[in-house]
Amino acid sequence: MTAADLPAETCVGDPFYDLLALSTRTAEDGAVTVTAAGEVDTFTAPLLRSVLDTQLQRHPTELVIDLSGIQFLGSAGLAVLVETHKSARDRDVGLRLVITTGAVARALTVTGLINLFTVTDDAHR
Repeated sequence: MTAADLPAETCVGDPFYDLLALSTRTAEDGAVTVTAAGEVDTFTAPLLRSVLDTQLQRHPTELVIDLSGIQFLGSAGLAVLVETHKSARDRDVGLRLVITTGAVARALTVTGLINLFTVTDDAHR
């Protein structure tokens, strides 16, 4: 991830900056993987939203959101995923979530949102 991928209001001195780590990778086929680790809550969701929006504006062939490193996914994080789903659909960009932790799977299952997404346990599928 580059500084251009971060929202303007985010800086290293931000007290919530270290709660969520994000990185992006573009494959040869044009698919973009955004990998997230940490917590997605009210304070960190705007950072995730900004990075996902930036990647969708680049019109990748597919957007893969790797949530394998997420230990907590709150309602604000769920809202970001739903908004990203809608934006990807509107742009005809495939969207896939990589889920390997119970915290993320439970949050999506309990809310009934799990069926909205294509879900895998491997970023390379």
